[in-house]
Amino acid sequence: MSATAPTAAPDFADPQVVDAIAAWMPTTRWYPLKGQQVDVTLERAYDLGGAAILLLRAGDTLLQVPVAWRDEQGAAPIAQLDGRWLVDACHDADAVQALIDAATGRSTVEGLTGDATGTPEAAGEIRVITGEQSNTSIIGGGDHPWIAKVFRVVSPGDNPDVVVTGALTRAGCRPVPSLLASLAATWPAGDAFVSGHLMAVSSFVAGGEDGWQLFRQHALATLRGEQRALPDAAALGAAVATVHRDLADALGTAEASEADTLRFVTGLEQRLAWAREQGAGVLAELDEQLSVANDRLREIHALGELQQIHGDLHLGQVLRSSDGSWALIDFEGEPLRPMHERVVREPRQRDVVGMLRSFDYAAGSALQEEPAGDPIVAADWVTQRRTEFLSGYADALGPVDEQDPVFTALLLDKALYEVVYELGNRPTWVSVPLEAVRALLSSVEERP
Repeated sequence: MSATAPTAAPDFADPQVVDAIAAWMPTTRWYPLKGQQVDVTLERAYDLGGAAILLLRAGDTLLQVPVAWRDEQGAAPIAQLDGRWLVDACHDADAVQALIDAATGRSTVEGLTGDATGTPEAAGEIRVITGEQSNTSIIGGGDHPWIAKVFRVVSPGDNPDVVVTGALTRAGCRPVPSLLASLAATWPAGDAFVSGHLMAVSSFVAGGEDGWQLFRQHALATLRGEQRALPDAAALGAAVATVHRDLADALGTAEASEADTLRFVTGLEQRLAWAREQGAGVLAELDEQLSVANDRLREIHALGELQQIHGDLHLGQVLRSSDGSWALIDFEGEPLRPMHERVVREPRQRDVVGMLRSFDYAAGSALQEEPAGDPIVAADWVTQRRTEFLSGYADALGPVDEQDPVFTALLLDKALYEVVYELGNRPTWVSVPLEAVRALLSSVEERP
């Protein structure tokens, strides 16, 4: 239980409060500006009674920090000021209940708008998911659990995790947990006001098993010659196809125009150039082949049908329910992309490619843990999972053309991004995507 709230209403806008939060934020997992020196100012405060939602401007980034004053430091203290503790409200049950009340319309807070599409139960005991990085997710609701995702980076406009999940909920899409409520805020921007989403509350997949761990552990067991239950990649493919079909029905599709295709190709060319620059140390040997791949991008003359997709799909975004079915979660898109780019219709192949690359990563991760394992066994494991996934997808929505230049370009784009990411974060892992880049470039060269 959370500590008793103070009797006097504190001033959350006090400069010492902002300074304390500015000093604390870089210690959190979700803070996106680590290593940067930026000024932090208060943009807007929303009073929840003993707690508040603060929108803080850190450089050019707008951040959401729900806070509360308590007489004890609780589970997530920020600072002790004037004898009281300023705490991260996401870890405080009473403050979380205030957030839920605002999202469901049970309470009215100036500047906040709640939209209830379901009836989330009272918070009760809460649990914060510790592994998440860009947001903060809180599980509550007792016997009828929900998960509330607090968006730490806030942008004007509709967050796709609310809009897309809401559309799928109304469509009765079975592989996606239902949206129960959402919370939006309005804040000043120059002479005008803008609004954006702060939180989404969805049904929690009780007993859900992480897809990444399920497949990774099976790949590891395979390398060790051990027997382990095989996760159903075909059923996962069917689940992804079902979501794509329901998204098309709920939010519509459009045939790509020449301008759409040009923007798509130009974007790929820019990202390829960026990857060659950022990854020059390991990609230099492939320079000639990368130039051929860049030229081949101009073979893309039509994208075909475009629609809303997941946008950041990989094995870490799927859960296996207790009944064995698959659930897709986190429709926010890539958190660092501008909000308007996350709601642009795209080829469905981008989601398919994300999942296929994730299988490769599962096997690569297993090889990192079991370096004596046979790379050929790992490659065969990836091929089998890939085949199963694409088969399940095809049965539900039709086959994916693996010879389509769009499909190949998206695969290469994803693998090159992974090379740059690993160089900056886990250099010992760079061989996983680099081998994929080599194989893709070889296949591009062999094409007539």
